[in-house]
Amino acid sequence: MSKNRGDRILLLQKVVSKHFTPIPAPDDRTLLEHLIYACCLEDARYDAADEAFHRLHGSFFDWNEVRVTTVTELCETLHNLPNPSAAAIRVKKNLQSIFETRYSYDLDDLIKMNQGKAIQELEKLSGITRFVLNYTIQNALGGHAIPISNSIMNIFLATEIVSENEAKSGQVPGLERTISKSKGQQFTSCLHQLAVEAHLKPSNKAVRSILKDAGAPEPKKPTAKPTPTPKAAEKTGARAKTTKKAAKTKSATASKSIPVKKSSKKKTSPPKSKPAKKAPVKKTTKRKPR
Repeated sequence: MSKNRGDRILLLQKVVSKHFTPIPAPDDRTLLEHLIYACCLEDARYDAADEAFHRLHGSFFDWNEVRVTTVTELCETLHNLPNPSAAAIRVKKNLQSIFETRYSYDLDDLIKMNQGKAIQELEKLSGITRFVLNYTIQNALGGHAIPISNSIMNIFLATEIVSENEAKSGQVPGLERTISKSKGQQFTSCLHQLAVEAHLKPSNKAVRSILKDAGAPEPKKPTAKPTPTPKAAEKTGARAKTTKKAAKTKSATASKSIPVKKSSKKKTSPPKSKPAKKAPVKKTTKRKPR
């Protein structure tokens, strides 16, 4: 797999660039705004992330109010995202971590800092994910990093660019080396659009066709059991009848062969009653007349 990894990545780049139009990130956002937007964009469509970010930005007084708001309330604001709860937790955790370390929400000083040191500062945030980190590096710091979310990693798995063990690590070896920095944002945007559509509509024919063009193998169809022919069915029925008949005969034979034990007790007849004695009859003597 590692031998052809570069060719597979380049094929994927060619296919996604053909089917999708890149969506550039606005230049007027602060570093913090890029970070919060990435929290909304992860595994979501661009239009949904735009709507959620603008609602989040306009529904609260400032980012500190967002920080102290419960996850449940934030979910109501981010309700149009595929997973509002996960996005709300990312936003809240990052704001909380920034507040605890800086006591403010201004991160633009990281832009002037050495890029390696700035990345280390971002990596310390408790709510940072690889996608949010790389998106911020790419769009706010001007670095060369490809954001990788769960849905994007599934594309790399489907096109056999990474193995199962490599996917668990969350990294794609040689990705930034194969995709040049000048093509990084374009590739990221187009790949993200394919990944989200595949995540939300996995059975879509258009998505399957694009993945096939990108080198994804056809899914294996389940092998159906052969249907028995009429003759085979008759034989099966005949065998079943013979088996039932044999079972009945066997049970009947077994019941006949069992001897019936005779009772050892003798029948006792009721005792004969003795005839009652007749009372003696007294003889009467007739008196002679005088």
